Amino acid sequence: MDCFDLCRFIVTVKNQKIVNLKGDPEHPLTRGVICPKAKHLIQRHHHPQRIVRPLIRTSNGFVPASYDRVFDLLADNLTRVKNEYGSTAFLNYTSDGYGGMKNRSQAIFFNYFGGDSRFSGSLCWSAGMAAQKYDFGQARGNIPSDVLNSDLVILWGRNPRVTNLHLYTLLKRARKTGTKIIVIDPVETQTAKAFGTHIRVAPGTDGALALGMAHVLIMENLIDQAFIMDHVKGYQRFRQSVQAYTPDYVKRITGVPAEKIRELAVQYGKTPLSAIYIGYGMQRYANGGNAVRSIDALAAITGHIGKSGAGINYASKSLAPYLSGPEETSEGFIKVQRRFPAPCLGSFMEEANDPPIQMGFFSCGNPLVQTPDLTRAVNSFASLPLTVVFEQFMTDTASMADLVLPAATVFEQEDIFVTSMYSHVLNYSQKAVDPPGTLMPEFEFYLELGRRLGLEYGFLSSKEYLEQCAAPLMAELRNNTESSVPDFKGLALSYTRMKSHDLAWADYLFETPSGKIEVYSENALADGLSPLPEFTPPLKGGIKFPLRFLTCHTKKSMHSQGFMDKETIPEVNIHPDTASRLELGQGDRVRVKGENGEIIARVIIDKAVYKNTAFMHQGYWHKSGAVNFLTRERVTDMGNQAAYYDNFCSLVPV
Repeated sequence: MDCFDLCRFIVTVKNQKIVNLKGDPEHPLTRGVICPKAKHLIQRHHHPQRIVRPLIRTSNGFVPASYDRVFDLLADNLTRVKNEYGSTAFLNYTSDGYGGMKNRSQAIFFNYFGGDSRFSGSLCWSAGMAAQKYDFGQARGNIPSDVLNSDLVILWGRNPRVTNLHLYTLLKRARKTGTKIIVIDPVETQTAKAFGTHIRVAPGTDGALALGMAHVLIMENLIDQAFIMDHVKGYQRFRQSVQAYTPDYVKRITGVPAEKIRELAVQYGKTPLSAIYIGYGMQRYANGGNAVRSIDALAAITGHIGKSGAGINYASKSLAPYLSGPEETSEGFIKVQRRFPAPCLGSFMEEANDPPIQMGFFSCGNPLVQTPDLTRAVNSFASLPLTVVFEQFMTDTASMADLVLPAATVFEQEDIFVTSMYSHVLNYSQKAVDPPGTLMPEFEFYLELGRRLGLEYGFLSSKEYLEQCAAPLMAELRNNTESSVPDFKGLALSYTRMKSHDLAWADYLFETPSGKIEVYSENALADGLSPLPEFTPPLKGGIKFPLRFLTCHTKKSMHSQGFMDKETIPEVNIHPDTASRLELGQGDRVRVKGENGEIIARVIIDKAVYKNTAFMHQGYWHKSGAVNFLTRERVTDMGNQAAYYDNFCSLVPV
């Protein structure tokens, strides 16, 4: 799954049926503890509504079809469309609902077939990834257990009690030994309540707070001049740029008291073992990438980088770059490709002309719930001549497809899993049971489709593909004289990690053009952005839609997966002052109206929510009320990330 912690499971199988699932106590991070989302996977696997055969839409609804019929249909249409329109008439939409290396099978197929149209960026985290690429050359984080060595931890827009269970467990251990934990968030999250010290910042103003802290650090001489001289590019320009961000000025932007800003900055500057963990929500504003760059700069000027107990932990791209060899090889066969920003799926399908999209392929995601401006996306999807969706269930996306192909579960295939979100270890997932009936996993499906179209992939089987994925990583581990490097078969029996990456940037070999942390980035300038971190005020609501609309993750579901059986309407959480002003009571039914649509919800009055904000959980299906019927296709300042939190709504009693 698209998850921080990347658990590994021990499953009990009887007569080709999974009867029990538990965490692996030998996992170096999870230690056998798994969350409710993971426990729910066994129910999903056996769910009576699971799709196990190909389905083709007819005038009377979906009917089962054989794989031979599907292959003939797709091969004929792929060939025809390519000849008549060219490769960019294919829309390849592959997301991260399945996180194994076989997730790349659809992309690899279209690479070998000559190209496609696909999105760049993401709906999730790409603004922050782009920011850290400008600053450090790559997004790296310290090994999770290193938080136990910190004297101060700042959780900036991160809510691990809900989204990152094993970090939360480590933080509780750290606090018992004296670690100070501060939560910066517009919402008094479950994590903020657990650790007590909460700084409530106005939504979308995190960058201003960071620049205000930088101002204090510089004025109080709480910076590391030697580190800056050796490892930071652009300090003098940055110093000049933050002169205006006095605590009193920043207070007016963020709502954080000036003395609290000074206190936070001084505490961070005077505590050498200070670590910052950045969440993904705070970069889901139009200014999100620059907010992350501003926070990165705090660690750069204090020297809180490259050592145990410190660091800027946004993501941890440690193993993934070494596992993409087969996909990189396939990219050499691309003759033409067209890109569009990830949040703009609906408008791209609607407006693409030269050529228009003729066939859409959707895998590892449920975009007709998750993508912004759902009304536009649904209508555009419906207008495509032929749509193909790989799914385990009849989701809102699958229900609109012309051809629905069953997707295998994690238990039905071998695969290699890594996450760049948090965990440093590789999981080799062994096959536990066979897929039901004739179900063909996506990887094998695209192998066969490629064979029928005369494509030569460079690998003939799933095993060969995984061996090719793992080979560069094995070589790199040996080159770095890592102890006890397993062979390919040994991956299933161990937890492989790059030990030299345990402390991010401990070698101070930053992957930027200058080889330093670039608070002044020529690459950002070349991309039409400010070379320095800058703060742009977030968008504001108007008279018609006055409430900022925050759509966050729930503890019980990975995006839309856990909402399949949910029939109830969603809840909208508002502050008591907001409820009083709108004359709303606990449990009232309201129309949540956005710029593009409306849904019905039930009011929850909660003082944890920021004033003049409507807080809802994302993931609800159309039948309950999908939040993205209200959102617009807004894009962040960098990384082609969805600016979900720069949307606004009103609440009207039903």
